[in-house]
Amino acid sequence: MVHHFITAVEYDEHNQFDEPLLRFRAKLASPQAQFLKSLKKLVFAEVIKSPSVQHLEFKGQSMVVSVFEALQSDPKRLLPTDTFQRYEAESDGLRVICDFVAGMTDAYLLKTYERLFAPRLGSVFDKL
Repeated sequence: MVHHFITAVEYDEHNQFDEPLLRFRAKLASPQAQFLKSLKKLVFAEVIKSPSVQHLEFKGQSMVVSVFEALQSDPKRLLPTDTFQRYEAESDGLRVICDFVAGMTDAYLLKTYERLFAPRLGSVFDKL
């Protein structure tokens, strides 16, 4: 399929621009563009919106919200030292917490969530 789409790329020229990066644009030929649109619609309906994927998305969203709420409830105690220093220095501390949580990898979010909420997990020797 990749070959099918790559070989269907055409250049579209916009003469109002002199700069080549703006003047020339890549686009798919009409039949391939329609096929890609249908393929995206199918993937969205059958994969993205499937109950198993939606369960994972809901769980991940709940974990993000829970970790954020915990950190903002007691930032001095729960944020890593460097993040807490930024939190104190900024006028919008919630933004610092938001950026901190948004920057977490899935694995780091899971580890943080488990340290905060799982009764048998977490150790004083775990590094944040």
